[in-house]
Amino acid sequence: MNYSVVMTENTNAELFKHLIRKDGQEDLCFAFYKLSSGKDRQTGVINEVIFPEPNDRNVHGNVSFNPEYFDKVTSYALAKSYGICFLHSHPYPGWQNMSYDDVTTETMLASRVKATTGLPLIGLTIGTDNTWSARFWIKTAPKEYKKFWCESVRVVGTQLKTSFCEKLLPNQKFGEEFKRTISSWGEAKQNDISKLRIGIIGLGSVGSLVAEGLMRTGVKNLTFIDFDTIERKNLDRLLSAGVNDIGKFKVDFHKQRLMASGVIPDIKITALRNSITEKEAYEAAVDCDALFSCVDRPLPRFVLDCISFANLIPVIDGGIDTNPKKDMSNIDQARWKAHTVGPERICMQCLQQYKPEDVALQQSGLLEDPVYIKGLPKDHFINRGENVFGFSLSLAGMEMQQFLSLILKPRGVYYGPKEMDFVTGNIDSDFKNECANNCNIK
Repeated sequence: MNYSVVMTENTNAELFKHLIRKDGQEDLCFAFYKLSSGKDRQTGVINEVIFPEPNDRNVHGNVSFNPEYFDKVTSYALAKSYGICFLHSHPYPGWQNMSYDDVTTETMLASRVKATTGLPLIGLTIGTDNTWSARFWIKTAPKEYKKFWCESVRVVGTQLKTSFCEKLLPNQKFGEEFKRTISSWGEAKQNDISKLRIGIIGLGSVGSLVAEGLMRTGVKNLTFIDFDTIERKNLDRLLSAGVNDIGKFKVDFHKQRLMASGVIPDIKITALRNSITEKEAYEAAVDCDALFSCVDRPLPRFVLDCISFANLIPVIDGGIDTNPKKDMSNIDQARWKAHTVGPERICMQCLQQYKPEDVALQQSGLLEDPVYIKGLPKDHFINRGENVFGFSLSLAGMEMQQFLSLILKPRGVYYGPKEMDFVTGNIDSDFKNECANNCNIK
């Protein structure tokens, strides 16, 4: 089992302000988490912080807390069914190991937290440059607790900023293949990109291009989720597919194609012939650090919305809408939109990427009934025209830009949803980027 921790940018800012003191001394606090369990990774999703009152801890070089503070923490965790995090600072930059006193304190806490909450203690340490390290304390025998280092601590919001444990995810040596890519943003950022787990839901016209783009940007750990097979009607839009590939599962076809390229010799691709609404695919998605939503139905979008906000995983989504002229003499309109949704951003429902009533309609099974579909209005989403390869290519590029902006955030700038108008050639960006107050997703 692998382990990780995730928090929002706002939570991270509050913790940094408290833990990194101007006088250079160490400080501490407690926080609470919900456990997110995927197929092979458990993640502590930090949801609240309980900062100490003036008499709750003693700051004297090696900071310590008083029993009354811990009693408050355990009482609140028990009432809310939360797990407990113990956080403290070190007056040095970078990824932080543990001192003898750190180990003694967290070993003592591990048994008490487990007895109170039934969940493992998570310990976190922050350095002066806002780099985190974290560990789960797992009960391995009666009265025996062992620390398991987290492979990463993620901070999610306008940016996806990740602190990695190099013992578990060591820095990579990049070959000549990535010389030009690294020249754009440096080796440190390239390492950040290469260590991420990225999932793609939907390996059709857009998803296949995104998969190609991620691999050639250096992402080494990919998860493909799609239950569909290649049909003849897909061949004008599906990257590299030909008549001999008809009947193959899309995830298997693209996995084989990317691995055969040799661009990343040790690339890892997990291919699941499932819908995101199924348990196996859901758990695999939760294991990822970021997701690409390349689907065109309301139910999977709704599921991805829920995954994003419950597990603090950014989701990059997009869609294409095309309409011909009534006499079929030319195209009349085409637009495509890309956006990043998730914590401290906007959800797909508030972006009107799907309607709750359409989710219910798909769940009912009526969208698979030809008689029912025939009675739907022409402007219903099920009757919208298929896209074409050139539009898929452009949308995939916009989604890759959203991804790179999320990771790199050049000059501290990030942008929200963008929509391309094919008729005018304009890219519109005047969209809201936060949910409505009554949103039931966030």
